[in-house]
Amino acid sequence: MKAFMKHIIFRGGLKLFFWLGKILKKKHLKKFSIMLGSLLCLFPWTRKNIAFENLKIAFGEQYSEKELKKILKKFIQEVILTALEVAFIVKKNEKLAPWAKAEGVELLDEALKQNKGVIALSGHIGNIPVMLAWLAEKGYPVAVLFKEGKYLPEGFLYNLISSYKIYPIPMHSDREVPKEIIKALNKNMIVFILADQARPGVYAKFFGKYVQCQKGAFVIALRKNSPIIPVFIVREKEGHTIKFYREEFQLLQPQNKSFLFSDEYLVKLIENYNFILESLIRKHPEQYYWFHRRFKKMLH
Repeated sequence: MKAFMKHIIFRGGLKLFFWLGKILKKKHLKKFSIMLGSLLCLFPWTRKNIAFENLKIAFGEQYSEKELKKILKKFIQEVILTALEVAFIVKKNEKLAPWAKAEGVELLDEALKQNKGVIALSGHIGNIPVMLAWLAEKGYPVAVLFKEGKYLPEGFLYNLISSYKIYPIPMHSDREVPKEIIKALNKNMIVFILADQARPGVYAKFFGKYVQCQKGAFVIALRKNSPIIPVFIVREKEGHTIKFYREEFQLLQPQNKSFLFSDEYLVKLIENYNFILESLIRKHPEQYYWFHRRFKKMLH
């Protein structure tokens, strides 16, 4: 019964957001998200509690509880604004060029020249659909690994991703996904992987804690000798900024090839990625997706 109610709420919420995306003007999106986010903060709900616990783990020594609650409120408003922006773009068939700018995109261009595909390591920060659609609109061959939401309508994300000429790689099984990623890399595509969720792999440092981190993206990149480019999107005063970073993993490759796929070496690569992501989160704490149970399994 509980799952059924969540399904109904999610479907209703989607219809509401896409309706709002159709009727609201761009200048009204932020005002509406502030209003609705402030209202939602007044009620107790499970995901809000999870987000607050995550904020306490990450920033408990830096901010007071009152300050953390302000960040939580801004985060919920940001989630709503992101959803409204996506709905607005889809319903109004908006061109993405005015919505974002890119810093360091030449790193991506250089990597593509190797003709080995690119692993684009990203995370749950900022308006990810805008980043993917912006790059696809610019003519980049974008693929993305994704998982359909449990309570979303069947095929919702697949259809949305495909509509922007982005190659979808559904997360069906740990056996099939690497094959699909390699297939996309063989076509010299940019495969986006959001590598910041707690999944079995190795333990690496993130916000001073040793948390579960997935290593599959790094293993595939090493086996294929494909370049890794960390790339994230954040909201700044003038709009969204897509930030590309030079991953030092080629420079870190050890002389001893037997060490190449060891957990010790992979942890170094993952912590480089974690460091970049953490630095961005510290600058924009309200833009990270704190609803995920990122710290659910930690080494003490």
